[in-house]
Amino acid sequence: MSTVAVPLAKVVTRPTPAWKRNLTFTRLGRWYTALTIGIGLAAINTGNNLLFLVLGLLLASIVVSGILSEQSLRSLRLERRLPSAATVGQPGLVGIFVRNQKSRAPSFSLELREKGGDVAGRGFLVVLPAGQAAEIAYRLTPERRGLHRFVQLEVATRAPFGLFEKSRPIDAPGELIVFPRRVEPAHRASRHLTREGERPQDRAGPGLEVHSLRDHRVGEDARTIHWKSTARAGKLIGVDREQEQRKRVCVVLDHRTLSGAALDAAVEQAAALVERELDSGSEVGLALCGSGLPPGSGEAHLHHALTLLALVETAPRASAPLLAPHASLLVVV
Repeated sequence: MSTVAVPLAKVVTRPTPAWKRNLTFTRLGRWYTALTIGIGLAAINTGNNLLFLVLGLLLASIVVSGILSEQSLRSLRLERRLPSAATVGQPGLVGIFVRNQKSRAPSFSLELREKGGDVAGRGFLVVLPAGQAAEIAYRLTPERRGLHRFVQLEVATRAPFGLFEKSRPIDAPGELIVFPRRVEPAHRASRHLTREGERPQDRAGPGLEVHSLRDHRVGEDARTIHWKSTARAGKLIGVDREQEQRKRVCVVLDHRTLSGAALDAAVEQAAALVERELDSGSEVGLALCGSGLPPGSGEAHLHHALTLLALVETAPRASAPLLAPHASLLVVV
């Protein structure tokens, strides 16, 4: 069985220009704008100098709001920091790192949030001094397995008066593979597996059982000495151990006819079996329709197996699972 690379789709989009801004009214801003228009109409109709003075102050505050909000959004560098792994139903944290690259001016009232993509999250900074960096984190609890895409980050501010919200989108593409939900492996599945443990290979090698005794060689590791035989013989006796092969297990998932909740349940059960057998010390392989993973062990192997299972979809036209040779089978039904 050969390892099949995990395909990840690439999203191609046009780069967002650095000058792009989005501007929306707040509730206070709508009332403020309506008041400004009303006073402007009254000043024109009456010719009252005091009304013109008030109108000038209101318009000036709008201009000042635009200038200061732009100052807060300018020269900010944002970066998303994704967790190394995520699992359905288990909370995790996604970090957003921001640095104020301005040499003197601080940034005020910053809201950092996801824009587009499959995940929504946000955080808030009251003030970010010039030349300083900060990181906020939001909680992510995935509700489905598979590939989650991130498209942009957006930094927004309502400073200084709260009349408008000005935001700046920043391209920050990313991908996170969410592993299947963790469940208890079905007890009936264990009956498909012969619990033979490690098997002797009838030749010398690493293991526990004694293969043969011999004279101890000069310079050999003291751990190879068979002390009981040494005591009886009055000289150093070495021992060769019986080479053992680790138990090999192949988890089989035929998903050609599965879809929806049934497919998700089968994938979760397969993931539980893979994790259980790896924890017991077995070499575990994975047989899927059109792909698979040869038997192996370790954290990296578990991560690869869970990644393959996270991306499993209905495949009615795929080939049948290719079983690993010389391995006990655990069939997910």
